[in-house]
Amino acid sequence: MRVITGSAKGRLLKPPRNRKIRPTADKVKNAFFNMVGNAVRGGSFLDLFAGTGSMGIEALSRGVARCVFVDKGKDSLRLIKENLYRTGFQKGADVLNCDFTRALKVLKKNGELFDIIYIDPPYHLYRIDVILSIINDYRLLVSGGFIGVERDRRENFAWLEGAPFQLKQQKVYGDTRLIFLSTGAC
Repeated sequence: MRVITGSAKGRLLKPPRNRKIRPTADKVKNAFFNMVGNAVRGGSFLDLFAGTGSMGIEALSRGVARCVFVDKGKDSLRLIKENLYRTGFQKGADVLNCDFTRALKVLKKNGELFDIIYIDPPYHLYRIDVILSIINDYRLLVSGGFIGVERDRRENFAWLEGAPFQLKQQKVYGDTRLIFLSTGAC
């Protein structure tokens, strides 16, 4: 695992020791940031179900001003903090060690807004439609903002029909489907 490009290009990230944490593959990470383009620079990024922190760290390396990492696992918390230290991005980062529903409530209460949100929960454990509805109801995404969703490619994607955000693109990389959504005000 490594940072692909930007100010921390080539820095190695500490991988997980157990299989419960599934880091985003470099190919998927690169594809997502290619879809986002320059919108990442100077913006804010929310890394939901952050795991190792590799997506948020990649965003920081590419010029995001601030990133919030959310994960409830103690191993994930340790990995995120260690990887932030390895890359020197502790200053631009906030780490919330709690369940995503609690984290989203805290972010709403604090009046947070994000330019980009990346959602990568354990496959088959969370309903993406519920997560997207909460994000929409709490108005956590700026107008013209982007959401990336990483899921198992074999999953039923019927939830896309009623999603509160517009589908812009989706691609399959091995067992992973990367879904790119936006508010539509781009």
